Amino acid sequence: MGNVKMTIMVTLALGASVASADKLSDFKDAVAKKGCESIPYSDYRSSCQSQQDQVHDWCDGARGPVTCGSEAITRQVKDNLEKEKKGVEELKDKRSKLQDSKSRASTDDEKNKIGKDIEQVEKDIYEGEKRVEQAQKDLETRKKLVDDAIYTLDKCVDYRRAVMNSFAAALDKVRNESETPEIADLARQLRNRYEEGKSGHEEQITARNNALSTCKNSRP
Repeated sequence: MGNVKMTIMVTLALGASVASADKLSDFKDAVAKKGCESIPYSDYRSSCQSQQDQVHDWCDGARGPVTCGSEAITRQVKDNLEKEKKGVEELKDKRSKLQDSKSRASTDDEKNKIGKDIEQVEKDIYEGEKRVEQAQKDLETRKKLVDDAIYTLDKCVDYRRAVMNSFAAALDKVRNESETPEIADLARQLRNRYEEGKSGHEEQITARNNALSTCKNSRP
């Protein structure tokens, strides 16, 4: 019975020693690397990596626009459309008045002259309506850009926050690592790195949230 207990104790000790050596190796690897690779816990590291890939796609412009420009752009596009519409309405009023004048004209020369004026105004109306159509397309294009950017930025912020949360979880865990003096020292290095990197994550999220707010305020 004594030999069995001794064997179990030796086996457990060896197991603990191997586990400690594996953890030390994981921490050494983590300290030597950057980004998600600097997380020594495989589950947190894997989660971080899967989210980080999405961050690049959604925050760097590969999946859609990540800026709408200034809110003034939308106002300019809308103002231009209203201006072109107003211009066409004014031309139509002018045509109506000319037609009325032509109907009251007393001589052929006067009617011919007014008729030519009407022809010119009708050409102007045609050109004006084409500008209105283009201005409407410009507004639709602007709306699509804004809507696409809002969707993209929402995704970007979600994935970037998920990456930050992976580091936050790793930070909570490394704070309690003290199994051996060497592991404790490596954990302290990682903790300091994670804490320094936190502000970088927060700055990026704030920047994207500001861009998102601008886009929402830029909806036509």
